[in-house]
Amino acid sequence: MIRRIKPVSRIRKTETEVRKTASATPPPRRPLPGLGDLLSPAVDIYEKEGEIVVEMELPGIHEKDVKILVYPGRVEVKGLKREIPGHQGARYLRLERGFGAFQRDVPVPGAIDPDKAYASFENGILTIVLGKPPRKTRDVDIKNRRHEG
Repeated sequence: MIRRIKPVSRIRKTETEVRKTASATPPPRRPLPGLGDLLSPAVDIYEKEGEIVVEMELPGIHEKDVKILVYPGRVEVKGLKREIPGHQGARYLRLERGFGAFQRDVPVPGAIDPDKAYASFENGILTIVLGKPPRKTRDVDIKNRRHEG
């Protein structure tokens, strides 16, 4: 007796099983920070004429609780997001906002001049403006060299 294998039907059966498993699996959830975990705020970086601008979301954070350090090639922002005093002792039914220490190292493309850096804080957005050093140019002489040999 010859047994025939139907590869197409096996593939369809396997695909059906994979689809059932995929649809039964819940989508991955973003883990909430645990105790001792550092929060990592969202950052946008863009470039303008002569400067690089770093914008960071820091909602609910006071300006006095933020420290900015400028290094060659990167900016470090760290601080503390304090819990709202009126809610202490409350029994939360849902708590998705994180509180505690935060830190974010932001690599900056290209050279920056730390002396030309300044920052502003408005509506929960920290804006750090990093000045670029002036471009240095130099003239290069063209020399004719004849190779005889």
